[in-house]
Amino acid sequence: MLDRAILSAALILASAGAQAATAPRTTPAADTAAQGQVLRVRDDRVTHTNDLPTYELRRLRRRMLNDQWISFQDMRRLADAGDGLAAFNYAERLLAMDDPELHSAAALYLATAAYAGRDYAVWKLTKLLDRRDVPFSDKRLKHLENAMRSLALQGSEHAEAALIRYYATDHPFGRNPEKARALMGDMANEGDADAAMKLATQALSGDAPEIGEARLATLLEIAGTSDDLGTRAAARTLGDRLHDGADTAKADTQ
Repeated sequence: MLDRAILSAALILASAGAQAATAPRTTPAADTAAQGQVLRVRDDRVTHTNDLPTYELRRLRRRMLNDQWISFQDMRRLADAGDGLAAFNYAERLLAMDDPELHSAAALYLATAAYAGRDYAVWKLTKLLDRRDVPFSDKRLKHLENAMRSLALQGSEHAEAALIRYYATDHPFGRNPEKARALMGDMANEGDADAAMKLATQALSGDAPEIGEARLATLLEIAGTSDDLGTRAAARTLGDRLHDGADTAKADTQ
């Protein structure tokens, strides 16, 4: 086990570059969670007009892209067909009605927009989830939780930070530190160096359940690929110390 002096020094190295930007993550991950199966969010993304199945929908999308007026009903038709821009615009129309009963539905369309690549929809989605006056059914909350998790695993840092924050409190999905750690574990497995470093330091500092040395070594290897110099140096320091400790323990048993 690493002593606290080494751990503290490594954490200082990691925090030295905390302000540096990290490269976006784009690789999707398998939708599994620590507690039960998480359903895969439906992926019907429309990124080009010809992705739409009918001439009428393609015509409506061209009108929308040309800033021509589209009826409320037609905007919903496009949104339901998987058009991210239409989903965002339809959610905006629902939000403009200033009715909390409609804001719950708006959240679903914002999730569709975000999942279809409209990153700006994530911010509005989390603002709705932060509110306590919007009535969400349990089924809808589950869908939104799955969507937020998929967005985090696709590389949305805003979704990641919001979801971990939600799991640390009782709102809106209920407090669940295990899910937060499972999310960071999945992100680490997908190559997220920051998530790997967080998990490693939490385990070493006693703020999370202990993990095996093999898993810890893997996390530190992933953390060592970070774009941030401080994180790389901290991971290397901890990894070297872990290796030295393993060699010492092996020698003591011989």
